[in-house]
Amino acid sequence: MARNSYHSRVRVGNWYENRLMEEDLRKAAERSRTAEKSFQELSAALLEEGDVSVCPDGLLHYGDTVIIHSPVVQPHKGAPRASFPCTLSATPSRYELVHNAYEDVSLTASPEHHQPVLKNVFTITPRSRNYELGSVLCYGDPFDLTHVAVNGRRLYVTSPVGSALHSARESRRQEVLLRTDSSSHSAWRLQPHEPSLRLTYEGQPVEVGARIQLIQTMTNQPMVIEEEFSTNTIFGVEQEVSVGVVNRATTRAASTLALLTWTRRSPPPPPPQELQQEGERVWHGEKDAEEDEEEKEKKREEEEEEDERPREVEGDIDDDAEGIKLALEAEDDDDVSLTDEKE
Repeated sequence: MARNSYHSRVRVGNWYENRLMEEDLRKAAERSRTAEKSFQELSAALLEEGDVSVCPDGLLHYGDTVIIHSPVVQPHKGAPRASFPCTLSATPSRYELVHNAYEDVSLTASPEHHQPVLKNVFTITPRSRNYELGSVLCYGDPFDLTHVAVNGRRLYVTSPVGSALHSARESRRQEVLLRTDSSSHSAWRLQPHEPSLRLTYEGQPVEVGARIQLIQTMTNQPMVIEEEFSTNTIFGVEQEVSVGVVNRATTRAASTLALLTWTRRSPPPPPPQELQQEGERVWHGEKDAEEDEEEKEKKREEEEEEDERPREVEGDIDDDAEGIKLALEAEDDDDVSLTDEKE
């Protein structure tokens, strides 16, 4: 007799064990389908459009939501691209995304997603009461950099001091993570990229899109994008992000960043000649509108007159018919009176 020739419902041989195995396989397949569906939904949510602040004055403020962009990243020799821009992103792994575990998610630099989406939007938060929300951010002022995960939880961009347990996988520098609490490791400040301008710009407001370095206040080291080291994520290959000294002799890393928002500066007032031309255009527009209104009124009156004409004709016909009817009735009365006289 062939092996497994009977169905598990046929109580022959190890029928009970076969039935349990089929139930386990069915439950495992159902769990796999549920997990895959949840992963697809959550990964799509990471790419939803993010809200970015609008800065009419062109300056950064506490409470602004920004994207952190690196204009030039030069990968190692033999890479398919010579140089490309990157945007700082918080990309969780498949396990972290499905199990809703966003703590200790490593930050990476994405070469693909440069538009503001949920995974690359960060908020500048004040660390003390001395700095209020809405006040201008200046060079050297400490702040927290926060990120809102898919589940709505606010996390802090943190870089623990390098150790055997906390170091980047490839570069062995300080890794950059998301943590639930604010600490001394999550304090950051901005400084100009050019060393010759740092003393000059100290305490000055930070402009949107200015080339800066994001410095950790505890270690006084910049946040860098590793040009030689990349990592595989759920969205493809992305560059590793760490904190450490940039030494071109040992490794290649990009420390030049830019905090970007939507900038809407009010346009300058137009000269008097343009104002006069604008007034003439408005006057001509109002005049044309009045003429159009008069034409519409004339057309409306003509249509009303055309509607009244058939009514007048119908009234005349009714009057003629009534007159004929009265004349016929009068003739009938005369005939009846003549007949009576003859009798």
